[in-house]
Amino acid sequence: FNIFESFFGGQNPFGGGYQAKPHFSLTIDFMDAVNGVEKSFVHQGKNYTVKIPAGADDGTRIRYNEFDVSLEVKPHKHFRREGSDIYLLHEIPLTTAILGGETTIPTLDGDLTIKIRPGTQPSTTVRLTGKGIKHLRSQGRGDFYIKLKVMLPEKLSRRAKELVKELENSL
Repeated sequence: FNIFESFFGGQNPFGGGYQAKPHFSLTIDFMDAVNGVEKSFVHQGKNYTVKIPAGADDGTRIRYNEFDVSLEVKPHKHFRREGSDIYLLHEIPLTTAILGGETTIPTLDGDLTIKIRPGTQPSTTVRLTGKGIKHLRSQGRGDFYIKLKVMLPEKLSRRAKELVKELENSL
C-alpha cells in the first residue's frame, strides 16, 4: 500500500506527502479564445494571471507550475467552430443569387465583401482558405466556410408575380 498511498496522498517513502496541484476552470468568450487573452482571477486571496493562447478551444487544458486551468469557451451567435475551421450561415436575397452581386459577411478579422456569382444555388458553400482560427500547436490557420442561404420573398406584389411568371416562361 505504500506505493499506492504515495500516488494518492499518503506518506511518500522518500519523505513528504503528495499534494495535488489546484485545478481551475475558466469560461471565456469565443473571440478571446480565437485571439488569445490574459485573464486574472482570485482564489483563496491569491491573485493569478493566465495567458490563454490564440486558438484555444473548449476543453483546452493549460498547465502551470502551481496549478492547471481548463477552458470553457462560450458559443458565438454567428460562427460555429469545428477544430480550426469556422462555419457561417449567411442569407442573400433571391435577386443576388440569380443575378450575382456582392454581399458583406462578418469574419474573425472584421467584415469582408465577397462576390456572388450569377445563378448561385441555395446552400452553396464558399471557402476562404486560411481565414479560420489559428492552429493552437502549429503555424497557419484553418479555413472559413460560408453557406449561402437564398431568401425567398414572403409576399409578392401583383407586378412581381407577373415578372416571375414571365421569367418562368422564358426559362
